Amino acid sequence: MKPTLKFAPRFLMKSILMKSAFVKSVSVKNILANALVSIGMVAGVVALTTSISAQAQTANSLQDLYQQINKEVTAEATHNTEREQRFRAAAGEQQAMLAEVQGKLAAQEKLRAEMQLVFDANETQLAELSTQLDKRTGNLGELFGVFRQMAGDTQQMLFDSVISVEHPERIALLESLAETKEVPTITQMQQLWSLMLQEISLSGSVSRFETTVIKPDGEAYTAPVTRVGTFNIVADDKYLNYVADSQQLVELARQPGGAIRATAADLSEASGDASVGFALDPSRGALLGLLVQSPSFMERVDQGQEVGYAIIALGIIGLLVVLERMIKLGRVSALMKKQLKDMDHAANDNPLGRMMLAYYENKHLKDLDVLSKKLDEVIFKDLAELRKGLSTIKVLAAIAPLMGLLGTVTGMIGTFQAITLFGAGDPKLMAGGISQALVTTVQGLVVAIPLLLSSNMLSSRAQQLSKVIGEQASGMIAEKAVDIAQSKA
Repeated sequence: MKPTLKFAPRFLMKSILMKSAFVKSVSVKNILANALVSIGMVAGVVALTTSISAQAQTANSLQDLYQQINKEVTAEATHNTEREQRFRAAAGEQQAMLAEVQGKLAAQEKLRAEMQLVFDANETQLAELSTQLDKRTGNLGELFGVFRQMAGDTQQMLFDSVISVEHPERIALLESLAETKEVPTITQMQQLWSLMLQEISLSGSVSRFETTVIKPDGEAYTAPVTRVGTFNIVADDKYLNYVADSQQLVELARQPGGAIRATAADLSEASGDASVGFALDPSRGALLGLLVQSPSFMERVDQGQEVGYAIIALGIIGLLVVLERMIKLGRVSALMKKQLKDMDHAANDNPLGRMMLAYYENKHLKDLDVLSKKLDEVIFKDLAELRKGLSTIKVLAAIAPLMGLLGTVTGMIGTFQAITLFGAGDPKLMAGGISQALVTTVQGLVVAIPLLLSSNMLSSRAQQLSKVIGEQASGMIAEKAVDIAQSKA
């Protein structure tokens, strides 16, 4: 056992030295790899030595051990030779690949230099183009802002225009132009320009077409309507209101006065190039809306309430008295004129004729005072008939403004009561009392002024007739006095 253990280290050292000599022939590049191989071989030999020792212990034959080690060393040498050959072949291929890669790298370096020049040129050009782009973008941004603003203003104008009833398709087009978020194209700008020109052109024309009209109670019907520019639109004798939110035509709940509606009817019935008068609202419905909201005559009368009705009744009574007096005095004046043309034949149908009859009946009296009193009796009676009702008219003319003042006070009392109960925040609560106060004042003046003028006119007429009668009576008395004087002489 001991000789075997001694032999193994010697053989191991010999193998290591042989391996070291073999490693020296390898290039410097393979030193590390060979060292690693040697270490592995050492470990293998150690393991092998241990194995051989075990085998020597069992076989107890140095010859077998030598042959086995020699065989393994030969196999290891062959394996290392093959590995070295493969490594040398791989090293050649790596050198070729390295040369190829270095060539490509040089080509890429050259290309990089060329691309750097191109990149620098592009950077310079890009800076110039960026400056130009910023300038043009600023101009386009200003154009876009102006276009959006114009489109928005035009959209609102056309949306509220009554022409949109006849051309509803332009609303959708204008909405798309107003909501665009990109720089407008030439086509879009031309479309906006075309819509503005259409509005200008149609605003000066009168057009007739059929469409749906909504009644105040919600009932819809189709009827021909007439559009007058952008101002008004009528159907038959009814004015229509254009509701922009629903794009519908609605009849006004309260139509204007009959004279204004008559012009609308004339326009609806006109044909061809006929020229007709039309009550145009230049405010596009604002004035018409205020006009239809103003109270009618009967509504004004109703605002006067009880005091107003009393003033109206007073005025009617005064008017009847005035008419009766005017007819009476006119008839008396006509009969007296007829009598003046025929003084030889006295008639009993007029004051002058009755005075003449009284004169002829008492002509035989020699006392002028008695004769004068006889005539005065007849004259006073007729004059009282002529002045009949004039004092009543004066009283009514004086009472009417006083009743108007009464209505004013009553209305103001109602106004202050409303203020006391509800405050002064809502003017509508005070409108009733104020309306009564003002309307009754107007009614009192409207009644008093004509009655006062009529009273003055009738008094003048009665005084004129009285003057004619008095002149004729004085003339007859004077003529009688001359006859008496002549008879005495």
